Order: sequence, then C-alpha cells, then structure tokens
Amino acid sequence: MGYHKILLLIAVAEELGDKALTQISTRCDIALTGVGKLNAYEATLLALQKGEYDVVINLGTCGSSKHTAGSVLRPSTIAQGDIYIDSPFASAPINIATGNTEQSICSSDNFIGADTPLSQLKLLEPYDCFDMESYAIVRAIEFYSRQNNRQMPTIEMIKVVSDSADETLEDWNARLEHLRTTLCNALNDVLSLYE
Repeated sequence: MGYHKILLLIAVAEELGDKALTQISTRCDIALTGVGKLNAYEATLLALQKGEYDVVINLGTCGSSKHTAGSVLRPSTIAQGDIYIDSPFASAPINIATGNTEQSICSSDNFIGADTPLSQLKLLEPYDCFDMESYAIVRAIEFYSRQNNRQMPTIEMIKVVSDSADETLEDWNARLEHLRTTLCNALNDVLSLYE
C-alpha cells in the first residue's frame, strides 16, 4: 500500500513490554499516553506536534462484559462515558472509517468493575468494551487536525479484552503476561496494511 508515517499510541509500556516496543519502534513512532482521558488527550496532542502522520493507531487492553478475555476488537464507534452518556452533557459517539462497524467502545474516567453502580452498568450495556483513553485520543486528533488545517489521519483502534469488567480486574497485570502476544500480533496485522 506504500509508505505511511504511523504513530502508535498506547497507555503504558507494560501492555507491550520493552522488547516488543523496541522492535516496533523501527516501524512507527510510539507515544505513551498514560492512563485516563485527560492524560491521553494531552499526550496525543503533544505526539501529533512531532510530525504529520498518515495513520494513528491506538492499541491497548479493555474490559468487556460481552467478549471473552483475549478477544481482539476493532471498534469503529467510540463514545464518551460517565456523565456524558445519558445526561444534558451527553456527547454524540464518534465513528471512524476503519474497524468493525458492529463494535463500539466507551471511555470512562473510572475502571468498570464490580463496584460500578448498576445504574451506570445499565447505560454501558450497548457497548462492546470499555477503556479510559480511546474517546479522548480521537477527540484530540480531530481537534489538532482542525486547528492546524491538516487532513485527518486514518485512525485505527485495536483493543484486546483483558477482563470481564468485574472483580477479575485485579488480575490485570497477571493477565497482561498472556495477552502481550495477542496485542503484538493484532498490531502487526494492522501495521502490515500500511507498510
């Protein structure tokens, strides 16, 4: 498909591990966003200032009450969670051109788990998975492109289910050891589309 300048955004280095990060850094630029929407928004803006990217990939783990651990999801609908789902402050989900049109992700400022109120869980039922960064990343890309009069890069979302959005969240670090290969393989598949 030809050469593309690619930016990879991941929340924390542990999701891929140092060895994989070193190998992948020969194929694309990498930026760590940190955990949470605000961190992700700011980190994405800073990363975009370093080059005109054709493709931005957001790779990471997610929780899901619909898909089993280890499932690779490619959501094309990205929603803002918390008070922004069903209130006067609600914002419309964003649709991207890539991924699975039947999969969606909702970004929250809190982990979705056993202590999440039932009222909030009910609002989250329509979504396939949950994380804490995706929505902010897409909003930052849109904002940066608009403010700098640049063409929007292609956005790719790759999410691997790490937990069932319940009490198993505590096992995240242990589960990550088993998910790194899945994360790397899913990333390689998408990178190969643009190399």
